[in-house]
Amino acid sequence: MPPYRAEWIADERRLTAIAREWDELAELDPTPFARHAWFEAWWDAFSDDSQLSVCAVWEGTRLVAVLPLSRTGGRLSAMANDHTPVLRPLARDPQALEALVDAVMEADVGEVELAALPAHDRVVDHLVHAARRAGRLAILQPQHISPIVELSGTYSDLRTDTKPRWGAPLERFRRKMQREYDAVFSLIESPEDLEAGLERGFEVEASGWKGRAGTAILSSQDTAAFYRAIARAYHAGGELKLSGISLDGRLVAFDLSLLHEERLWLLKTGFDESYRRYAPGLVLRLSILERCYELGLRGHELLGDDSEWKRKFSNDERAHQRLRAFRRRPIPALRYGYHRWTRPAMRRAYRRARPHIAPPAP
Repeated sequence: MPPYRAEWIADERRLTAIAREWDELAELDPTPFARHAWFEAWWDAFSDDSQLSVCAVWEGTRLVAVLPLSRTGGRLSAMANDHTPVLRPLARDPQALEALVDAVMEADVGEVELAALPAHDRVVDHLVHAARRAGRLAILQPQHISPIVELSGTYSDLRTDTKPRWGAPLERFRRKMQREYDAVFSLIESPEDLEAGLERGFEVEASGWKGRAGTAILSSQDTAAFYRAIARAYHAGGELKLSGISLDGRLVAFDLSLLHEERLWLLKTGFDESYRRYAPGLVLRLSILERCYELGLRGHELLGDDSEWKRKFSNDERAHQRLRAFRRRPIPALRYGYHRWTRPAMRRAYRRARPHIAPPAP
């Protein structure tokens, strides 16, 4: 095995200094979420009280593997949260990957937690085996399932297959928009005025149930800062794409996406609920899929959690997992027991009791 050297990066200036080497490595990843800019924006927005603790593996002066981590007390965690579609360790080859995961699992911490790992990916097996080699107790927990639209065949084929699931006459709604309004469909386009496009789109996304639930981009300063930073970085590289429907100059549906490796990756979407009778969000999705075929794209990744509207169009999915690996020490072992047995038992008991729980009095 080549002589590898693991470096633990705890200084933001050092993290910035390896951006070029990091992005050369990220070119090997099939997703757009491995870029240095993604994690730099994530750290700036969501680090809170964590300590930077990125594991980088070098072969001489060449960066061959990296895993973005932070440290809080005795826990190492991936730089991942609800805004992370998918995360995997970056490595140039299997040997570099093995050196990386061994370094992480041998770190002197009670727990290693890695979220948003793609299930059935070889990196998960490497991580589990490394945890066991290091004497850790490992648990894999299911996380979100992200629907995907694989764009095989023709648009006509996709339309035929999915139309029974639309639940609304979307093509008629689209024609109705075009008859009754000055309707403009901007589909998978690079914005001429990025900041104005983001503000209009973010306002639409926050105008409905997401704003009321506190999950919209504009509901949190940190979340807004993250998506603005991501948009600026990926716009500079030509991968940021905005889509929308405007009726008489008013934006009524909006998408924020990344176009990478002939796939369109949906980050955020929203619609103006006062135009609900036209189903603008679903009409936008159908129009985007038609445009994807015109551009010769291979897939539309809907990302995030599974939901009914995504299933109206999807024909595939990606499952994700969380890996927890605990030291065989008293406190970490107790946490392992909680996650391995106690918490699942409590969840099963809650599901059994839920039908019998009386609703609150009005």
